Amino acid sequence: MQHKFPRAPRVLFLFTLTAFLVLAACASEVTPTPTRVRTRAARVSSQPTKVARIAPTETPRPTRTPRPTRTRIPTRPHTPTRVNTPVKRNTRTPTPEIAAAQSNESHIPATNAPTQAPTATSTEPPAQNTALGVGAACDVLGGGDFGVLGAGGWEGRDPQSHPDLNLAVRGYRVVDAFRGLVDYDGETDGNAPQLWGLFADRRTPVIATTYQVFDWDWGSDSRGDPIQDFEVTMAGFRVEEGETIFTPDFGHEIGEGYVALVLFADKYRITLKYTGEDNVIDGYTLHIEGLCVFSNLLNLYNARHAEGRGGLPALRPGQPIGYAPTNQVGVAIRDRGAFLDPRSRKDWWQGR
Repeated sequence: MQHKFPRAPRVLFLFTLTAFLVLAACASEVTPTPTRVRTRAARVSSQPTKVARIAPTETPRPTRTPRPTRTRIPTRPHTPTRVNTPVKRNTRTPTPEIAAAQSNESHIPATNAPTQAPTATSTEPPAQNTALGVGAACDVLGGGDFGVLGAGGWEGRDPQSHPDLNLAVRGYRVVDAFRGLVDYDGETDGNAPQLWGLFADRRTPVIATTYQVFDWDWGSDSRGDPIQDFEVTMAGFRVEEGETIFTPDFGHEIGEGYVALVLFADKYRITLKYTGEDNVIDGYTLHIEGLCVFSNLLNLYNARHAEGRGGLPALRPGQPIGYAPTNQVGVAIRDRGAFLDPRSRKDWWQGR
């Protein structure tokens, strides 16, 4: 039987068919690379997102700090007269160093010879230096307005005869000592009254006369010997006749802007206390002698004393208190009752 197709075309057909099948098999084994599908945007929910809400903190409005109200010093009941003990004296008198700037003594005026110290039983006041103007004619009308602060601690003794309040009861004598500022060793109190505040120009005055204040024998209630703790316990400062004297400043207030109380005043002297107590037991006390005290201040003091001393005249720093009738005023200063040297640079003339 003969074939209808020739041999050669048939071989070619079989070869083509075989190649096609081989290629198809190979193609079926290759994993096709997936086509990247475009990422769709996330669906936006129609519901609002829930967020925890925190109540806002209200910012407080700043308030103006009120100015403090100064509390008046309370009035304390009068205490009975205490049994006073003399200040214990040092066994060695402090020796001051005379400042180099004050070493030239050619300008120092002559001084009176020291007077004889009275005995402890003496009742007559010692002779005073008339240069202080005690007993001079005074024209003291006016003086401005003065405040009042409550005070406590009065011992009940008449201030006119009290040796801690009226310096004339103790008395003082002239001594021949250095008339200038002196330097002591020891600590310095930055709040101590500065004596240059006595003068309008805040100068360091010339010391015209040096004095020693007399001690007091509290057992016999009579004047004792001159206080020897320091060579000088009162200084006579040179002033112009008629010069106004002012309240020395203090490191802090005792109430309502005031720095000192008037514990005693008469026509020719005044005693200032730099605390709110009506005594000299604690704090600084300042005695000024040979001063014509302004009548407004003197009248106020007398009125407050007559009303029981529940409140006393109060002074602001730099407030005028009187004037010098002569060319000298005497100044003594104390701390906790003890008389100190008014020439001490580190205490009463800091920076001078």
